[in-house]
Amino acid sequence: MEAHWLWWMFAVILVVSEMLTGTLYLLAVAFGLAVAGLAAFLGASWAVQVVLAALLCSVSVAWTHRWKKQHAQPEERSNLANDIGQEVRVVSWKDDRNARVSYRGAEWDARLADDAVADRSRQTWRTKDMVGSMLIIQ
Repeated sequence: MEAHWLWWMFAVILVVSEMLTGTLYLLAVAFGLAVAGLAAFLGASWAVQVVLAALLCSVSVAWTHRWKKQHAQPEERSNLANDIGQEVRVVSWKDDRNARVSYRGAEWDARLADDAVADRSRQTWRTKDMVGSMLIIQ
């Protein structure tokens, strides 16, 4: 079997595998293999084919990673959008910057945001962020 058919066969196998995984990385590698197959078809030497495949696979995987990172939804903080800006009620103050608050039917640890001014007489605050299970309020 000629080299270009091998490159293209492996590229097709990766494209089919990509359909099962949905990661886009296998598609990026398949692109590099397909171009190496084109180089083989055009008569390039084995060394040129391998270097071209390695280079294009690496570049396309890096580009795919960068693209996915820029366009990804923050899965690990998906509930954060629902918590930001919500009203909490102070149950008790631990010190000037830390309190126990009532939020969503439970008591939570809360800390004042760095730019917030401590006011023990104020009972209602708004959430600004969440660090672990601690609410940051302002």
